[in-house]
Amino acid sequence: MPKYWLLKGNFDAPGWDVLRREYDDEKVEIVHLDPKVWAMVEADDPPAGYDGLTAAEPADGLYLDPQGNALYLVNGAVVRTAEEVIAALGDEASEMFEKIGDAHTVLQRMGRAF
Repeated sequence: MPKYWLLKGNFDAPGWDVLRREYDDEKVEIVHLDPKVWAMVEADDPPAGYDGLTAAEPADGLYLDPQGNALYLVNGAVVRTAEEVIAALGDEASEMFEKIGDAHTVLQRMGRAF
């Protein structure tokens, strides 16, 4: 079953151009993107062959693209709300949410907004 992988690299890494071409050729599935900063890719195995880009399992949290579109991930799976991410992060996040009342602010303060 495919899973999500976070590709990151420098703005000028040549792997971005290769990734874009492979996406256009439908060889790779990009599910969320902040162009030339990071890309969330769906694949069975860690994506490789993109010079200057590294693949890692994404951390639980909120991934925002430049247009403000949100992708919430928990254990590599998409969830629907920031509150679901908060619940998965445990007691510290839940306590902070009770005090602050805004899940997006909690994720940002906890370093879980990317």
